[in-house]
This record gives sequence, C-alpha cells and structure tokens, in this order.
Amino acid sequence: MDLSELLRNEGIAPDAIARAVRHAERDRIPLAKIVVEHDLMSDDALADLVAREFGTAVVDVDLGEVDRESVKLFTPADTRRHLFIPIAPDPSNQVLRVAFANPLDPDALAFARDTSGLSVQPLVATVAGVLSAIDRAYQDHDTRVVNRPLASESTQQIRHRDPQTSPLHRLDDEVSAEQRHEALLLALIEAGVITRQDYLEAVKRLLRRR
Repeated sequence: MDLSELLRNEGIAPDAIARAVRHAERDRIPLAKIVVEHDLMSDDALADLVAREFGTAVVDVDLGEVDRESVKLFTPADTRRHLFIPIAPDPSNQVLRVAFANPLDPDALAFARDTSGLSVQPLVATVAGVLSAIDRAYQDHDTRVVNRPLASESTQQIRHRDPQTSPLHRLDDEVSAEQRHEALLLALIEAGVITRQDYLEAVKRLLRRR
C-alpha cells in the first residue's frame, strides 16, 4: 500500500490527495511533506499512521545523535529529496537503520539501500524531525560519500507519543543521557529492531562509561 492509498483509507478527500500527488510529482517534493504542509494530516498523526501500516516504530530523531559514518554515505540533497536520515548500522554492519518520513515510498527505500550498499531497516519519523536531523547532521560534518564499514550504536532520543498509536514512551527533559540511551534500547527491543543480546551488550558498554 502506498501513502496516497493509506490516506484515502483514513478518509482524506480523494481530490485533496490527488492535488497533493500532482504537486509532489510536479515539483519533485516527497508526498509526506506535501501532506503535512497542506494540512491534510498533522505531522505526528501521519508518522503514527505510517508506522502502524509499516509495522515499525516512530522515533524522534530531531534531538538525538546519528552515526557520523552512516551520515557520510549520503549527501544532504539525497536525504532531503527522499526525506530520510540514517541512524546507525546494526552490530553486524550489514543492516543500516534509517528513519524515513515515508518508508512506504519504494524509491526512497531503494535509494537508501543501493547507495549505502547495505540492507535497510526502516523506522518512521515525522517530517519535521527528519528535516531537523538532516540540518544538524550535515551542518559540520564532512559530507563526502564514502564506502567503508560502519560501526556504532544508535543514540537517538525517543519521546512518548499517544499510547494508542505508538509503542514508545516520551522521556522528561531532566533525565540523564544514560537513561535516554537505555530507554532507546528498550524501545527498539519492543519494536523488534534489535535483539535482547544486542541490548545487553549495549548496556554493558553504557555501564563501563559511568
């Protein structure tokens, strides 16, 4: 199912969806961005809707950190054109975790996979979250495209959304960085993104830092 069909099933007016699709195709703008900008659906509601359909988690990437080597695999223009931000590879370095505004877009998925040379594990983020993460990730990084092994654990922060539509929990601003990291790891286990063994290894690393 693509995004336009998903919106129709949610009761969005077909003519409004058709206009948004034409606008996206004409100006080469991601449909998810048009949907939010034209107020067809709020950013948070769209992210939760897509995540439920795709069977994955909604992550907040606008405040957290992403793996620098993963970022270097793509140019800022690449990530803006397809509205995604690479987060980090899995421990095997064979699968890249990527947050998309619309992982239902096969072109975006194929581009991330083919450009990185890795399998892609899609997560969902809001349009605003992805754009903010892109701005921050590329503002002071060398953005040359490189091809080399990746190694890092994701450290993006996760915040609570409506418990009826998201498996994640929002953290208070006062909690420590270690608590945020631990919450992230637990949420990724709940979403089936990482295994419990991955979690235990990551917790050991966190404990060694204290």
